[in-house]
Amino acid sequence: VMIAADHGICISPMQELNDLRGLVEQVVAGGADAMLLAPGGARLAYNELVGTGTALIVRIDGSATSIGPDRTNDVLISSVETAVRMGADAVCTVGTIGVPRETQLSQKIGQVADECGLWGIPQISEIVPGEMMAYQFEARAQRQWPSDPELVKFAARVGAELGVDIFKGYYTGDPETFREVIDYCPIPYVVLSGPAAGDDEGFLRFVKEAVQCGAAGVSVGRNVFAHPDPAAMTRALCRIVHEDATVASAMKDLR
Repeated sequence: VMIAADHGICISPMQELNDLRGLVEQVVAGGADAMLLAPGGARLAYNELVGTGTALIVRIDGSATSIGPDRTNDVLISSVETAVRMGADAVCTVGTIGVPRETQLSQKIGQVADECGLWGIPQISEIVPGEMMAYQFEARAQRQWPSDPELVKFAARVGAELGVDIFKGYYTGDPETFREVIDYCPIPYVVLSGPAAGDDEGFLRFVKEAVQCGAAGVSVGRNVFAHPDPAAMTRALCRIVHEDATVASAMKDLR
């Protein structure tokens, strides 16, 4: 269960990120396995993470914003070495397929994989089908799945072939097609949740389906930190992922 709060680097301001240290404390209290932060956020909230059971994952690329001309223009803003010096347990990168810059983005991820091998630290990478980019940059939106499960399958395999250790990608919206994605991805697959949708039960239901299909876990940002009780939502996710709790049982943590 990885909770992401690296959104300040790419998505227009969200007031829920005003108190990053307080958010990290809530996520830790909820039992999250890991917290994904941008380099600045990792430095800011390091003391709230150190000594806890929640690992630090540092996103080392960025630069493209929700108001920029090219949302795929993500380049390295830090390095694996810097993340290691910061005490990170893993690094995270992002890429996109089906866009003009896919070659450069894949090259970046592959080179980070080489550096991770040298430093002995894993890389988590999120590779997004190009059609999902506009949705990805929304703070809140009605839940949306990729139009073609083959795009999800393709993105996952690209990540694995580039040398990524853990892949972070979309659910297809359907257990049958998502099982095909898991079968085609030879590395652990963590499902991302996308924009906050305001539907707790529907959100937990798709997480439960994904885990039952073989997903290794979840990466959740807006659906946790935009929730009225981030600690409770984190706890509900942990119960589904680690305890095989039912959605109905996990929902009790939110009431």
